[in-house]
Amino acid sequence: MAGGALAQRARIYDMIIRNGEVRDPGRNFRQRADVAVQDGRIAAIESEIPPERGREVIDAKGLYVTPGLVDLHTHCFYGASGISVEADPIGARSGVTTWVDAGSFTASQVAAFRRFTVGPAQSRIFGYVHLYPDLRNPDVDVVKYVRSSVKETGQAVEKNRDIVLGVKVYVGANMNGRYSLDFMKIGRELGDQFKAPLMVHVSFTPPELPEVLALMRTGDVLTHCNNGHTLSIVDSGYSEKPGNLRPGVKEARERGVWFDVGHGAGSFNFNAARNALRLGFPPDCISTDLHTACINGPTYDLPTTMSKYLYLGMSFDDVLLRSTYNPAKIIGRVQGLGTLEVGAPADIALLALEEGQFRLVDCQRNAVMVRQRIASRLTICRGKRLTAPV
Repeated sequence: MAGGALAQRARIYDMIIRNGEVRDPGRNFRQRADVAVQDGRIAAIESEIPPERGREVIDAKGLYVTPGLVDLHTHCFYGASGISVEADPIGARSGVTTWVDAGSFTASQVAAFRRFTVGPAQSRIFGYVHLYPDLRNPDVDVVKYVRSSVKETGQAVEKNRDIVLGVKVYVGANMNGRYSLDFMKIGRELGDQFKAPLMVHVSFTPPELPEVLALMRTGDVLTHCNNGHTLSIVDSGYSEKPGNLRPGVKEARERGVWFDVGHGAGSFNFNAARNALRLGFPPDCISTDLHTACINGPTYDLPTTMSKYLYLGMSFDDVLLRSTYNPAKIIGRVQGLGTLEVGAPADIALLALEEGQFRLVDCQRNAVMVRQRIASRLTICRGKRLTAPV
């Protein structure tokens, strides 16, 4: 017995992160502690772990040690889409260890998504497949065309559930014109038939938001919820007036629909987000919709997007919950993802809460000066430092 205890005390870890403030919002854990990593998993969380027991020792004094950030809405099917970005270089500087591509690929491209994006990445990458292949012939019956792809798209989800989470549906007059509601109904049929959750983009009417929400079920995600457009969850638009939640919003959350930010180049407005918070309706997930049109502003990365909700009055832990544990629950493919429990994947972000004067901008170019921002200092994925490819 004594020999076993001695062996346990002498255990050598691959990595020890020392002196940090451990924050695991999924289990409401907040404590100054050391974290040990072994074989790609969290091996121990203790008040003090001797540094000589680590092959690599990282000093996290003054930093928050958190689950790796999980970005539920990105475009990272790199090379196949003109808007996509490469995950690992951005994750290395931003604390994001898990990415979800939101509809940059179609059913016929799932194999390429797996081979050229998911396979080579240090990060974890999942995705929602686009509802239908690109429409290249303007003379066809578009509704019939989209419906004809249901079987192929549904089967792509069925055969690739390890990396494909469901189906992305774009709803908005600026996206699919007068056909948006028809496409949403087709997406609903596909989701029901193949047990595929939907991620639904909303932007501009028509259709009306209650029509869209009525077709959403438990596990579906409504993204761009704080966009300020006519399909936003609040009716105040871009103005400061308090406004009200649109009909069907509360009911949708009650039956298990998730509400996601999806910042992007046009889908986040300070006033829309502020009014939703006033009405007691924070987003369930904070995500970036990161792509080439917003990576150099106004979105930049997930810590910057998180900082905007910190500015709007959410606590650090509430912001962190919506950037780790909640989106990991939606993914639902890796046990322990989004947490720092012993035995969970060693996906870790070292974050700083910086003090100073910082400028943040929304998609309508409304700028605010803030005194705090969240910044990443180190990203660890699968127990190893995430590095930008040379």
